[in-house]
Amino acid sequence: MKGVIFLGDRRATVKDFPDPEPDFGEVLVRMMATGICGSDLHVYRLSPDLFQDRGNRIPGHEPSGVVEAIGGGVNRIKVGDRVCINHYRSCGHCKQCAAGYFQWCPESRGYGGPIDGSHADFVLADERNCVVMPQSVSFTDGAFIACAGGTAYSAMQKLDVSGNTTLAVFGLGPVGLSGVLLAKAMGGYVIGVDVIDERIKLAEQIGADITINAQKEDALDVIRGIAGADGCDLAFEASGSPSGRLNAVRCLRRGGKAAFVGIGNNEPVINPTEIINRELTLMGSYVLPLQQSYDLINFLDRRNLSFSPIVTHQFTIAEGVAAYQIADNSRSGKVVFTWTED
Repeated sequence: MKGVIFLGDRRATVKDFPDPEPDFGEVLVRMMATGICGSDLHVYRLSPDLFQDRGNRIPGHEPSGVVEAIGGGVNRIKVGDRVCINHYRSCGHCKQCAAGYFQWCPESRGYGGPIDGSHADFVLADERNCVVMPQSVSFTDGAFIACAGGTAYSAMQKLDVSGNTTLAVFGLGPVGLSGVLLAKAMGGYVIGVDVIDERIKLAEQIGADITINAQKEDALDVIRGIAGADGCDLAFEASGSPSGRLNAVRCLRRGGKAAFVGIGNNEPVINPTEIINRELTLMGSYVLPLQQSYDLINFLDRRNLSFSPIVTHQFTIAEGVAAYQIADNSRSGKVVFTWTED
């Protein structure tokens, strides 16, 4: 099989690897779609000296495809099943795993980190991580469920978005755009904020009610002009920038709620006194627990909804170098590797 590896300093290459074979309890999945995530780019941009322990590790953690083979002890998943894969392999027997929070397991290992990921023709998965998808949900949607769309959905559930809420989304990369799409489907009034015109245009195309370029306008002034002086009910922070985090707090009405998913700068910007006096609820939200994968599949299926409008570029795995170059410019929507069915 072919797979992408990183060389450091924004360089990648495509190599040939032996096809993996499933062990006991494992499933071999032939990839049909897998996206490039911002966390992949964080590693892609590292200097070569930080890759000493990585070797030929394959990146990617948004797997969706068709089951090619199964190992011993696999009973639920069948060859030919269409699946998306929860991207944290875990012990399977601790309290967190029992609740479906594989990412919280003390022994969790993320795809593309300590174990080979999905930017290859095949990926190995534990049976328990595989979620069977109906024909109505595309492989591209499955890739979104695994991370970008799933992360946004989990945050929207925490925020309890509805037709009675106004939501400000800070950061209109693939996760923020997924939040816009989902919040609109849940009935929310959505304000999208970014500094990149191409991504602002995408947010408008998928239904954002109002968009703001924070380099050209004062985002808080515009938001308060729309939502009223009290501010928004909810905020979704997906930029990871200090200004985005600060504005996600300051745009809220008293008693408002914000969910933070953007990873990046660690500069402290939030004043605890402001949180206390205004009785704000601030939440971290990290990827998607397994059980919500099923909920999101049903949500997409029943509403005839798809994340595909967020995809701006598709590549074969052989074009992995070009795919990462496009994703790295941070002006695109989602960049996805796709395969054709035989």
